[in-house]
Amino acid sequence: MHWTEEFFDEYYLKSNNTLTDESHTKEEIDFILEKINPQKDAAILDLACGYGRHSIELAKRGFTNVIGTDFKLPFIEIARKNAEKLQIKPEFRQENMLDFDGDKQYDLIFNLFSSLFYFNDKHNLSIISHIYKALKENGNFVIDYFNPFSFLKKDIKKHWFITPDETIILEKYAHNPVSGMISFERLIITPEGQRIKRMYHLRDYSVAELRYHFENTGFEILDVCGDFAGNKYSLDSPRQIFVLHKPKGKN
Repeated sequence: MHWTEEFFDEYYLKSNNTLTDESHTKEEIDFILEKINPQKDAAILDLACGYGRHSIELAKRGFTNVIGTDFKLPFIEIARKNAEKLQIKPEFRQENMLDFDGDKQYDLIFNLFSSLFYFNDKHNLSIISHIYKALKENGNFVIDYFNPFSFLKKDIKKHWFITPDETIILEKYAHNPVSGMISFERLIITPEGQRIKRMYHLRDYSVAELRYHFENTGFEILDVCGDFAGNKYSLDSPRQIFVLHKPKGKN
């Protein structure tokens, strides 16, 4: 079983709620719409949508053709429930990005919150290729990824916090400079005293590496920002956000 099957559960949702609140969601969608400015009927894919916060925000703003996909059925069920009262509802599908074959063509695909490169290089690059093929000519791809330079510079070894329901989360970080994997071991202590261990792994792609892979796939790079305020990327930026374009005449 791949580690993602176990890690992304109810405790994951609790542990990230301060980073995925409504204000962050609106800022992230504002960024995409400012950079891309899609039509209201544009075919939009929220790849690895989680519980659908970005798809729902787009629907609230009048976008009529939004699809959100995630491999975790419980997350998809939460997304569908959260969208029940909307006049315009996104479509939510359970789909593993490893199986993503681009059966539909999109004007815009986005992937946010460092939710793409969980696998080895072969599978990661395969996903990029599938995304490219799933875009229409002149389509766009926006990807938000953590900045490994900034993270490693801080040299954080351990971190802990308490969620609003008094679940304690303790994390221990490690970096393998040969494999390029950043890992952390998460210990979850529930209010009842139950102890749960989870592991998380993420490839430390730099902007230069990603730029090479995106351009090698066929993308044009329109912009690289270091945060959702639109500031230019630097080594100290918290994020690396690529705005990519599929040129006309490219398959």
